[in-house]
Amino acid sequence: MQKNVFDEPNKYIQEIVTKVRIREDKLKKFKGKTMAFVFFTKFCDVQCSHCFFRSDNEGYDLPREQYEFSEEGFEKFMAFINHSNNGYLSILGGGEPFKKFEYIKETIKRAKTDRIVIVTSGMWGADAKTCKNMIEEMYEALCQRKTPTKVVLRISMDKWHIAKIGIDCIFHIIDVFKNFFPDKENFELQLHTLTGDDSIEKVMKHYPGCTRTDKKKYVSDNEEILKIGLYRYALQFPDGYKISVGIAQIFHSNLKVNLKNPNIDLEQLITLFDNDMKYNSFSNPSLVKNKNDEWGLDFLISYNGNIATWGNEQLYGLNNVYTDSYEKIISNIYTNIISYSLLDKGYFYRTQIISEVNPLAVLRSKAIHIRDYAGASILEENHTVLYYAIRVIQDYLEENILSLEELSDLSKELLNMIKSRKYIVKKWYENTSYSIIKQYMEKATFDENEWRDLFNLIYFGHYSVSEEEIQKGMQYYNMHASKPISKLEDVLDNSKEHYQRLTERLTFMKPEAKRLCMENYQKLGAI
Repeated sequence: MQKNVFDEPNKYIQEIVTKVRIREDKLKKFKGKTMAFVFFTKFCDVQCSHCFFRSDNEGYDLPREQYEFSEEGFEKFMAFINHSNNGYLSILGGGEPFKKFEYIKETIKRAKTDRIVIVTSGMWGADAKTCKNMIEEMYEALCQRKTPTKVVLRISMDKWHIAKIGIDCIFHIIDVFKNFFPDKENFELQLHTLTGDDSIEKVMKHYPGCTRTDKKKYVSDNEEILKIGLYRYALQFPDGYKISVGIAQIFHSNLKVNLKNPNIDLEQLITLFDNDMKYNSFSNPSLVKNKNDEWGLDFLISYNGNIATWGNEQLYGLNNVYTDSYEKIISNIYTNIISYSLLDKGYFYRTQIISEVNPLAVLRSKAIHIRDYAGASILEENHTVLYYAIRVIQDYLEENILSLEELSDLSKELLNMIKSRKYIVKKWYENTSYSIIKQYMEKATFDENEWRDLFNLIYFGHYSVSEEEIQKGMQYYNMHASKPISKLEDVLDNSKEHYQRLTERLTFMKPEAKRLCMENYQKLGAI
């Protein structure tokens, strides 16, 4: 009797990612200028309730590198960027990057890139004198560079930020640029807001005679690396000074969105997400289009050192700057057929295949409305990952990108599945008893909070799990947990800690990197 590979998906995923290789002469390489987005820290003083990081400044477990770059991590990040043929480097908010101001200045001085965009709430500008000093320090760092670049300070300005930090800090920042750097083409201030938000009107009211140009839709903030935004226009001041303004679509980030709630407009959430992928990302978040129609890789670098191309996170095979060189990271991205297929075929190809067997995974990844980790969400269930990998291999066989001879080292049962017709593979997938419940049972250690968080998400409809499987999961939980439960509602949780753990489920630091950083603490006698 043929073995069902979907009963042990992790075993066969590892077999595929280590043994299946596309020949170098048939492998597409994306050699254009790259784009990179980096979070220096998870911490933020603003702590907006709608921010998907739910950032705060409370204490966390060691190693600290799980939540922000150490000096070692920053240096390894710099080494990666300076090897990557970078054309656009964005230092993101989420955590407030100005909490790592020295890293900002060092990046301005040393990063080999054509453009550095620093995204911030601007709260550090509350004191006018401090504001001026910090902006001058950034410009001094720019003047110390050996090669030219452009530095853009981009202020996130919306009703949530204003409610938390006021608006005077924005006025202070504008005044410094307007009065001291109005003609510096390589040192620019931009504002960034959201659709339907009236915060920019407050700026115009504060500066009499300020007007704005007509909005343009789906335009880039530069001409070399096409970073497309929803709308863009400019504020014009009477003295001739201009500030570019970008408008983004509001994303309703929520890792525990209730997919069973009839009052939630899931169709709207999906449409917004897909439109962003289609128009802002050219249907492929892992690539960036250059002016010359070349394509380069588009990287997302987390505050804990994890790195992937956008939308391409694979929780069973993470890359991290603390443990992996630039060459190894690039090799892993190209040689792992699961990640390579996204580069090659794009976002909608992946969702189409996964929808064949697990449309709920596709819905979940879109409905949580977090572009940064949509890839981690859609590829969270091991048996779904295996199905996707098998189908990708089948398509590459049909296209003569792969041959059966090149797959001869695979186990007999896996090779038989790959040779099967597509509808047969789907039937084997549907006949497995494997589920997210069993995936959790396979973990080496039992974590009560992890299980409680999983039950919350099952309750909100994030996974297709039968009632029988839920009962098995609860029995397993009750055997190990401190307090038994009889129904999913017994563990529903709306606490801040619960949401932080949900974030950690999709953003956890690569275990090998975490161990390395922890060993460094122990060597220094810090614990």
